[in-house]
Amino acid sequence: MDFNYKELEHQLERACTDLHKDFHKKYHSEVYLSAGGSKLETFINDLQKEFENTAVNFLSKHNLEKDTEAKRRVFNITKLYAKKCIEDFSKI
Repeated sequence: MDFNYKELEHQLERACTDLHKDFHKKYHSEVYLSAGGSKLETFINDLQKEFENTAVNFLSKHNLEKDTEAKRRVFNITKLYAKKCIEDFSKI
């Protein structure tokens, strides 16, 4: 398991940034009306899907689908970045 996780981290950062932009375009307009925290819930669901896809694509690209340790590390990194992305978004 000799590869650079920086690529994964870069992809997750990019996914987070893209989701921030998409979220603002989609829900900052007057078109979308919602009560309470459903906007944040939608953002978190979209974030989870995007980050899971990023992790799976990273594992596939590096032929690590069957490497249990690599999967564990990739999904741990993904979880940390998801948390960071949500914390960053909550500051907006």
